[in-house]
Amino acid sequence: MTAMDNTDPIDDLLARAHEIRGKGFNCAETVLWALGEYWNMGVQVSYGTGLGGGVARLGETCGALTGAILALGARVGRTDPGDNEKKVLCYRLGQGVAREFREAMGTTQCKDIIGLVPAGEGIQARWTQAYRTGGCGKAIEVAIRAGIRAAGE
Repeated sequence: MTAMDNTDPIDDLLARAHEIRGKGFNCAETVLWALGEYWNMGVQVSYGTGLGGGVARLGETCGALTGAILALGARVGRTDPGDNEKKVLCYRLGQGVAREFREAMGTTQCKDIIGLVPAGEGIQARWTQAYRTGGCGKAIEVAIRAGIRAAGE
């Protein structure tokens, strides 16, 4: 960054993440996309689709958190089932992200962050409002920052 350039690359990344979230990506897809962009990896955003709404809209573990852990797996995870070193590393980094996320958000559960379980008949209007005004934006930012820190950057 030069004296003339006041743009923080992470702030720029967060702004772009909010833009794509606004176009319709869920929290998991958004975080997976953002960390893939940051690490210059060809991550498939579609891998995060089923994690939205707290794993398939069950209100369980927040998609932003699972998206960050999925991105870490893409970055440092193993491809050989005998590679316990990478397995342990990925678990350790993922646990660090989860701890940081829980500390910042007060929970890891989607239903607690947005105040409802985002499933069931007639949920779309309530879900859309909760997604727009709830803690999803903060959760996405926390997860992206935690993922970057976990990778030591």
